[in-house]
Amino acid sequence: MNRTARAVSVLALVTAASVLTACGDDSAANPPSLPGPAETPASSTAGTGGEAPKVSNPLDAASLVTDPCQALSSSQLDQLGLTEGQPRPNEGLESGACRWERPEGSLDSVDLTVIAENGNGLSALYADKESNEYFEPTEIAGYPAVYASLLDSRDSGICDLWIGVNEREVLHVMTNLASTKTAEASCGLAADVAEAAITTLGG
Repeated sequence: MNRTARAVSVLALVTAASVLTACGDDSAANPPSLPGPAETPASSTAGTGGEAPKVSNPLDAASLVTDPCQALSSSQLDQLGLTEGQPRPNEGLESGACRWERPEGSLDSVDLTVIAENGNGLSALYADKESNEYFEPTEIAGYPAVYASLLDSRDSGICDLWIGVNEREVLHVMTNLASTKTAEASCGLAADVAEAAITTLGG
């Protein structure tokens, strides 16, 4: 049974979150949450209005647009306790998604996609932040990021993390943990996966 897509915004950037969430099936039934975003005050990381913090060291994410499963190497998968990724479609988006799961029948999963359709990058999410039930700026491996979603399901194991890897493209990581229903667990895993993907891209 697919979970209903969460329409976070009409913007392409935020729409990707709902598409990615919609990819969930029975294996994503009861995801857990992770630690909330790093305790960085919004005033110190966020720009004014709809402007996100600038990306000081832009990364080329083109390889992940065509094959998001390349985001995590075999050694990174071992460290994160995840199995080999499986490509998944993202209707209406240029890039597909990749899903990694935990082994031995676990219902835990992580999805990643690169959102390239929106020329404003992470700033599109900032401009529409009032539409989100939670919006918590943070930083991942030196890159501006935001924990944000239309619905706050972190205490049910679902966490959405957006990372600006350049001024146009955004990585979206969504964790869905059935085994550990805490915000610390779901958002923590999202941060770990995002940091590993940034390392893969050369950040």
